[in-house]
Amino acid sequence: MFEGVDHVVIAVNDLERGIAQYEQIFGLPASERGEPPGETYVNAMFRFPETMVELISPKGPEGPVAKRLEARGEGVYLVAMRVDDLEGEIRRLRDGGVRLIGDPGPGKPATGMVFIHPGSAGGVLVQLIRR
Repeated sequence: MFEGVDHVVIAVNDLERGIAQYEQIFGLPASERGEPPGETYVNAMFRFPETMVELISPKGPEGPVAKRLEARGEGVYLVAMRVDDLEGEIRRLRDGGVRLIGDPGPGKPATGMVFIHPGSAGGVLVQLIRR
């Protein structure tokens, strides 16, 4: 069962400018900044009691974040949704004909990230998260 929004990821061209903009909007500082290992982007988090907003910006011209920014500009990159039973939701969505990215396949446990393809979700990339 879907439990609610875990976090929203916003792609920005310039992380420092994005941080300043959202610090002004939210009235609080970014709680953390980083370079996730193995990723082609840098990020900053704004944590709230039940959710968070993550800003991401590409390190260079390669990778999915850079391609997304080039194609569509800044904005919501993905919405991550908490689920209580990841394998059950993957099975239910697959059986319902929803196109998934990272689907491990029938009978295999989800070990990485699983997303609902934007083509099946009104143009929004939706990440499934079990916390």
